[in-house]
Amino acid sequence: MLTKFESKSNRVKGLAFHAKRPWILASLHNGSIQWWDYRMGTLLDRFDEHQGPVRGVAFHPTQPLFVSGGDDYKINVWNYKQRRCLFTLHGHLDYIRTVFFHHEAPWIISASDDYTIRIWNWQSRTCLAVLTGHNHYVMSAQFHPKEDLVVSASLDFTVRVWDISGLRKRHAAGSGTPASLMGASGMPGGMGGMPGGMGGVGGMGGGSGGGLGGPGGAARSLLMDDGRADLFGNSDAIVKYVLEGHDKGVNWAAFHPTLPLIVSAGDDRQIKIWRMSETKAWEMDTFRGHYNNICNAIFHPRAELVLSDAEDKTIRVWDMARRTIAQTFRRENDRFWVLVAHPHINLFAAGHDSGLIVFKLERERPAMALAQSSLVFVQGQHLVQYDLQSKQEKTLAQVKRGQGFQVSPRYLSYNPTEKLALVSVPVEGGLIELYSLDAAQRDPVKLHGHVGAFVGRNRLTVLDKTAVALHLYDSRGTKLKEVKLPAPATEMFAAGIGHVALSTGTSVELWDLQQGALVAELTNVNNVKYLAWSNDMAHVALLSKHVITICTKQLKQLAVIHETIRVKSAVFDGTVLIYTTLNHIKYALPNGDTGILCTLEQPLYLVHVHNDTITALTRDHKVTTLTVDTTEYRFKLALVNRQYAAVLNMIQTSNLIGQSIIAYLQKKGYPDVALHFVQDPPTRFELALECGQLDVAQQAAETMDNPQAWTRLGTEALRQGHIALAETAMQRVKNLPGLSLLYLATGQADKLHKMLTIAQHRGDVMGCMQNAVYLGSVEERARVLVDAGQLSLAWLTCYTHGLTELAEQIAARAGLSPEQLEEIKAKVPADAALLVPPRPVAPMVDNWPVLDTAQNGYFSNHAAAATTSATQAQALSSAAVAAAMESVTADVRQLALDDGWGDGAGDATTRAVGNVNEIDEAGWGFDDMDLPSVPTASAAASATQPGALQLDVVPLQGPSKKQAWARGSTAPVDHILAGSFESAFAVMNRTHGITHFAPLKPEVLSLYSAGAAHVAALELPLAENWENTDPLLSRPVAVLTPASVQSTTAAEAAQLTSQGNLAAAVAQWRHVLHQLALVASGDASVRAQIDQAREYVHGLSMELARRELDATSPDPARSLALAAYFTHAALQPVHVQLALRSATAQARKAGHFPLMAQFARRLLDANPAPAVAQNARQFIALADANAGTPVDASVAGVAYDPLHVVPVCAKTFTPIMAAEPAKCRFCHATCQPDARGEACPVCMLTNVL
Repeated sequence: MLTKFESKSNRVKGLAFHAKRPWILASLHNGSIQWWDYRMGTLLDRFDEHQGPVRGVAFHPTQPLFVSGGDDYKINVWNYKQRRCLFTLHGHLDYIRTVFFHHEAPWIISASDDYTIRIWNWQSRTCLAVLTGHNHYVMSAQFHPKEDLVVSASLDFTVRVWDISGLRKRHAAGSGTPASLMGASGMPGGMGGMPGGMGGVGGMGGGSGGGLGGPGGAARSLLMDDGRADLFGNSDAIVKYVLEGHDKGVNWAAFHPTLPLIVSAGDDRQIKIWRMSETKAWEMDTFRGHYNNICNAIFHPRAELVLSDAEDKTIRVWDMARRTIAQTFRRENDRFWVLVAHPHINLFAAGHDSGLIVFKLERERPAMALAQSSLVFVQGQHLVQYDLQSKQEKTLAQVKRGQGFQVSPRYLSYNPTEKLALVSVPVEGGLIELYSLDAAQRDPVKLHGHVGAFVGRNRLTVLDKTAVALHLYDSRGTKLKEVKLPAPATEMFAAGIGHVALSTGTSVELWDLQQGALVAELTNVNNVKYLAWSNDMAHVALLSKHVITICTKQLKQLAVIHETIRVKSAVFDGTVLIYTTLNHIKYALPNGDTGILCTLEQPLYLVHVHNDTITALTRDHKVTTLTVDTTEYRFKLALVNRQYAAVLNMIQTSNLIGQSIIAYLQKKGYPDVALHFVQDPPTRFELALECGQLDVAQQAAETMDNPQAWTRLGTEALRQGHIALAETAMQRVKNLPGLSLLYLATGQADKLHKMLTIAQHRGDVMGCMQNAVYLGSVEERARVLVDAGQLSLAWLTCYTHGLTELAEQIAARAGLSPEQLEEIKAKVPADAALLVPPRPVAPMVDNWPVLDTAQNGYFSNHAAAATTSATQAQALSSAAVAAAMESVTADVRQLALDDGWGDGAGDATTRAVGNVNEIDEAGWGFDDMDLPSVPTASAAASATQPGALQLDVVPLQGPSKKQAWARGSTAPVDHILAGSFESAFAVMNRTHGITHFAPLKPEVLSLYSAGAAHVAALELPLAENWENTDPLLSRPVAVLTPASVQSTTAAEAAQLTSQGNLAAAVAQWRHVLHQLALVASGDASVRAQIDQAREYVHGLSMELARRELDATSPDPARSLALAAYFTHAALQPVHVQLALRSATAQARKAGHFPLMAQFARRLLDANPAPAVAQNARQFIALADANAGTPVDASVAGVAYDPLHVVPVCAKTFTPIMAAEPAKCRFCHATCQPDARGEACPVCMLTNVL
């Protein structure tokens, strides 16, 4: 069984698949109906209108409807688009067991504990017929999928087949039953529905239906009127057969989808197969094997199988041909109640006591292999070859023999040279069959193993999961070699000549079979199921359930693609991966970009891609071809590889349109390329501004001709120093103040005069005053003030600037007396300065120079780009991919085991803060352990690519004046003035042999100070809300925050811990505590940071004490206790592993094998790196081997009980047995009670209390 979906809920009593959508309805015993999307695993909605258990539910095959029936005697018809109940059908007098829609007519059939079956018209909302005759509960009733028949099962031990052709004919002719013949409750008049009572309007009831046959399984053909009859005696439904043979009540009966068969199951724990003809029906077979009441039994829609579930907690699959149990699936604690099959695909669902499960019986992926142009695959019982060029099929061999259910092969490996096929069959214990396709048909060579693959012309290898080994065979099945594996593998794949790839569940390994050695490994890839190699074997795609990892052949990771639904298959088209999900064909570029090629109705398994043609296999094992447009991913690939000639050609010749292309180009930094796809002026304007092409933006702005566009264009032109365009844009929107400011900044005084003239003509007083100030024209300012009536200000302006005659004229016009003028003069400050702007020395009238980069014109030199060598293009592509993936491959949980890290005990204060996980093995004392070096994907991705093509050549910064002084002179004084003391001393040493420069220090500093002019520093408080000018509301910039402490000081402390520089790490973690004391608040995150720092100071101090004890006065028991205490510090997982490794080594040194094994097991539970895990297993094996060895007397009394861990004093590093230990108020460090009143040994900030 392959579980596709599982839910947890109350007991499930009814299930229904939707015919087209991935939906399933589940009716529960608590009265709810759940609507699930089993593909995505999400609950879409819940419907709660029934009172009591809901036992039956069904989707309509075409309409957005479903029907439900429950113990409240109601049949509800729902619209799932409106998510509400449309109406309720009343008429049943007891629990409703099942409800189903008719496949064509607007009918609903329901079975009830009131001994009746009812057929309803859901359009007219009326009861069409009541089928009576059962004399006990009717457990199920459903329509035949094609004919006008109904089958019902009852607890009266019988199965009945009803002929409803009369009902069909009657209602097809448009006739109906008069409303006067219907009772108030919807039942026909009279006493219908009871055993032996009246059978409807004008007809006798069928009674109990007892008669001939008995338990022997015979059936009687009855023509009694058990259905609805009109006034003239024409019956709508009659009993055609009564099937008797069950010893107890029958719980379920169902028709075969295509054959004249019926399956029934009951409380007698038997499943019976019945065959029908036109005149009779008889029992054909009986299956026994369940140990409790059987709730359901259904036919497999496409195979000769019967599925059943029962209260014995099992689902059983019965082989109809062999009459045996083919498979059994058991749940430990849940009884099964319902079982349904999907109408179109190979899915089944079962409801049990705690939910539902959607499953398949076996995988539908065809076993296939592609060799050159030949596709070999398993089709039914045969091995078939399909030629991709001629499109011809031929049968090669028979892989299944006999009848009945057989497990389908899962893997196929094909050797075109020797015409051999290797088929892997997933039976218990594993089976590999080797077929020779050249010779006459004969029995295959059978090998023991789980997966087989060809690794050479006449060599094949088999993975044996039981023996945890690889077996190498020749083409005749003779075993040549065995390679033992260090760890179990789940899957094996061919990886070229003499190589195989193994999936271990958490990693993929590349093995060289000739050397029997591990060549490469990629970790952190979980449950890889399939591999897809490129044609040149340079790239490989690792397919997991929802993840695709693209790697090189050395398993260097290039990209990771995540999907929300299952990945089904993949093939390479060059360097582009084409893959399928359940409902899409997608592509993935080497840099991880993805897109959709087309949508699928059913999943496909890709075989080959050539140009725009995709060849694939369906789930029915048939070859199909699709034509898709691959221009999109070829265009994107050309962009990634900087093949601009190809990009330009596609733009000119292909129909690449749509918002997705434009959005992709914008996202990836190609807005100018996106310009070639856009004709809409607003969009062209936005793209042109983004890529800095002001000429294109100007054309678009001229077309749009709106003020907003010109304003934005002017702003961007100013940013780029395009003075002429900025001036034009401001002129278009008549931004006169902006023009005046532009002319002032660029020193264009003549244009400022024109702006003044324009302001005068417009009568703009403020504009005249502004331009007069910009020009420094005192006369014009005075004139403006006079015109504005500000005569006093005009006189003062003229007087201040020394224009005496003009001042006198203004004073006379204002009528100011000499006394008033003197009074005004007295108010003028003595140090008043003149408002005269400086005259520009060199006006800026030209645009700023622009760097002509490759991005400013991708296609200006496309001819040269077309001649770029393939080596350069490949190097560039690799560099881009490595840069893109550098952040992806960083994993906080991955321990680095590089042997070159033994020098990490140097001065850590001079090193940048690095990755916490870069463990210094020598600093922690692990350098004496022979641990293998595992290459990581991040190291490969960060490797630089030599010979990469330089696209943008940015001008180098020129030398400063002081640098020029030092370069162009041999006089020591010039070097000193330039600040280059070392070069000055070197010159003096060479020229005069001077070696003692200390006496020259005063002179050198004096000369250096005289070499430049300095402006005294101004203190400017940095305010967070600088835009607020109120000093009382000013807030300082937060220069020290918990986040900054965590990202800087704490990160450096963690790095020092990883390096093993414990003394520096303790000081740095204590520094973290001191910084947090300045920002400490009631925030829980700050408290967590304080607790973390405390644990590190406390734990690392214990480790330092242990090392000092070992170096001065060795005490094995005390050292082992300190090491054990350190393992319980709440550190980061990577550092907890270091503590456990240290404690393991200390226990081994002391000869305490029980503690050594315990520490090693805790280390394994921490999920360490593979090499560390292997080392831990060796420690455990050593402890197991010395299980009987007594513990050394020196460590027998170690003060550590792993089953009773108590706090450890931060001062004495001894266990605290007191009920109320002393505690620090700030860092919460605990000490022995006698330490109260002393300074906290951890933070050193408070006294412990």
